[in-house]
Amino acid sequence: MKLSMPRYTFCLISQITFLLCDLLFNCLSLFPRSRDGLLVLFIFQDLFLILSVTTMLMTFFSTYLFQAGLVEVLIRKFRAAGSVTAAYVLASVLLHAAWLLEKWGDSEAVSSPLIIVLFTLQRCLSPWYYFLYKRAALRVSDPRFYEDIDWINQQLQAH
Repeated sequence: MKLSMPRYTFCLISQITFLLCDLLFNCLSLFPRSRDGLLVLFIFQDLFLILSVTTMLMTFFSTYLFQAGLVEVLIRKFRAAGSVTAAYVLASVLLHAAWLLEKWGDSEAVSSPLIIVLFTLQRCLSPWYYFLYKRAALRVSDPRFYEDIDWINQQLQAH
């Protein structure tokens, strides 16, 4: 099954939209008005992270490489993007959980060292996540991933 141009365009636009929403939520979380507002913000941010990962996985699953069982080639090509995405999602969820637990107990509490470390980690990972995720979304559009050609054999012989 080849990834059609309209379908790929929809997936790419969705992925870029999810990244922009995540960036917006990261900016808005700096100015929480209330605990409830922060909770809603974090729920939406985590939802968009899940949707972005799901969309990327759908594009991987539609490649010829995946359908032919050559998953190791995909893993090798997109290892960095997958690793950083997993780390970013984990850091985001941990930050959101810790931040909400702290704010729910005392909304006027000063941030703990754990929150500061998680916040710094999540914010340091975010540019890498945005860059590698966008690059992976663009790279997976390469027609070589959707055809049975010599390129696939070369990739298999490379390792």
